[in-house]
Amino acid sequence: MTDESRPTDELTASWHGRYLARWGNETPLYEAVTDAVSTVTGDAHSAVASRYDRAHAFALSQLFGRPDEASTPSTGVVKFVVSECVVSVHSDGQLSVSLADEAGSNTTV
Repeated sequence: MTDESRPTDELTASWHGRYLARWGNETPLYEAVTDAVSTVTGDAHSAVASRYDRAHAFALSQLFGRPDEASTPSTGVVKFVVSECVVSVHSDGQLSVSLADEAGSNTTV
């Protein structure tokens, strides 16, 4: 298992072959996902956005709690593939993106 600890003031960065970001009130999930995938793949933001449905991001953010409400006390993560990247969305607002071939063969999506 990889140590994923990092400074709390570091909002986005490449970390052990993965791109880490945050989503929440200031950065909606849709924007966080499309920006992070665009950064990892080098694809234009519009190209990534055309492959990721806003409705999916909305439903996922609703699952973890609405932005205007307190955080959900549960912990969870949902993983899915967009543009050959494995995207992991965490209930605590963390987002990680890595190329699917670098995510490892034991990743369940």
